[in-house]
Amino acid sequence: MEHKNRALVGLGSYIVNAVGDCNGCHSAGPTTEFSTGGNLYFRSPIFTGTKVTNTATYLAGGRDFGPVGSVPHLYSRNLTPDNTGLPEGGRRYEQFVEIMRHGTDLDHIHPNCTAPDTPANCFLPPFNGDRLQVMRWPSFHNMADHQLQAIYEYLSAIPCNPGPVIAGAPYLQNTCE
Repeated sequence: MEHKNRALVGLGSYIVNAVGDCNGCHSAGPTTEFSTGGNLYFRSPIFTGTKVTNTATYLAGGRDFGPVGSVPHLYSRNLTPDNTGLPEGGRRYEQFVEIMRHGTDLDHIHPNCTAPDTPANCFLPPFNGDRLQVMRWPSFHNMADHQLQAIYEYLSAIPCNPGPVIAGAPYLQNTCE
């Protein structure tokens, strides 16, 4: 929390954890989202006890949403800060806003299939490889600047997580040191 605006971090935590359920997509999937015994869906009676988030996978990405269109594996990104302290693998605030407001895939992981030499992980029409296909950016694009700043501040305040190691998806890895 050093050099962080506590009010913004608190609001960001509320949006990320209570409203957006970002960890629902940005963990490695339902089996890793909660710590052992902390998944309320598996309790009897259901929703009793205390939900316990798995801090080892919290917001570190790696959930496989594929196949999506022509792409066999589409993984959620790591949102934790890298060794620079900037979230989502070192994104500046302006880049973060571009992602949240327009769904821009700044990494161009899945380009549009345009030529015979296009990578195998490209999107065929009607999918647009310049946009994040699973990210709920259409739900977030009307957020106020203050809300986006709060999310960014919160994501800057959480610990770095190197993320899962997945063959063919080195972009999921964070440098934490």
